[in-house]
Amino acid sequence: MMINLREKILAHGVSTLKNEELLAVIIGNGTKNNSVVDLSKKIICDSGGLNLSLRQLMSFNGIGVAQACKVLAAIELGSRKIQSDTLSEKVVSVDDVGQHLINKIGNTPQEKLVAVYLNNSYHVIDERVIFIGTVDQATVHPRDILREAISMSATQIIVAHNHPNGSLMFSTNDQDFSLRLKKSCQLIGINLIDHLIITKKTYSSLKTLNLI
Repeated sequence: MMINLREKILAHGVSTLKNEELLAVIIGNGTKNNSVVDLSKKIICDSGGLNLSLRQLMSFNGIGVAQACKVLAAIELGSRKIQSDTLSEKVVSVDDVGQHLINKIGNTPQEKLVAVYLNNSYHVIDERVIFIGTVDQATVHPRDILREAISMSATQIIVAHNHPNGSLMFSTNDQDFSLRLKKSCQLIGINLIDHLIITKKTYSSLKTLNLI
């Protein structure tokens, strides 16, 4: 089975492998009663994904310390790769930013407020995590966002924060903060393009809902 998976990677690329096949490559070997792919399917199915601790992984028959450590290391490497991805220098739309941030902060257990800074041509200059925690006027000030915009000569901004509970609804705090930010942007000639709520699978737009 492992030989077949390696041949598949060599012939068609690693992106063609299913989740259980990717996990099987990492684990390496199955058990007497289950192939490595069957074992991988069971792990993914029983865990509802791969949100597992070392102890939980080792509770599966056929997974020892070495295999469990490999799996956790691969998951952490993938997570760090996502966190390091940026949109720098790309020409983007609001949807591009939304899809990018679904991958980057959609699964984050804490709320993160991210600002994406652009020039007049919609080229991304940079993106920054501005704040970690609940987004409201008491904890986040527009100056925290605009200070960065001024330093990099950005003329447009898209802000976004994730809702770990999966809700796409904007709270009163979200709306109040967005309106305050919009007014501050107008005072110094910066365009607030949108404020997005990010979840694990999708996003919502304050602008589309006519809330700013």
